[in-house]
Amino acid sequence: MNTTQNEITVQSNPTLESEINAARINALELKLETLSIITESLWTIIEANKLKLSDDLKAEMAKVIDARTARSSLKVSCNHCGSKQPHTEKHCSACSEVLDNPIEISPFDY
Repeated sequence: MNTTQNEITVQSNPTLESEINAARINALELKLETLSIITESLWTIIEANKLKLSDDLKAEMAKVIDARTARSSLKVSCNHCGSKQPHTEKHCSACSEVLDNPIEISPFDY
């Protein structure tokens, strides 16, 4: 009895989920690079002004934490459906309409 093996070739196609994850990773890498540049620039300014690094930095970090907490709770109302959305969103998650956002978004909220 002769048995032949069938070879099955599976082609790999990236799924939508993997494409979304790749885009998120790229966005995070860009954010990290931007934050690295900002951090290095700020340290240069701090050193040039001979500030007390540890005390000033700790105080400013506490202020930033408070400001981020306050910003994270900001919401905008969708003009189309009325649902409340985070102020950083560009589109309503309920109806997909473009949000008219009057709140200034910090570059650190993205």
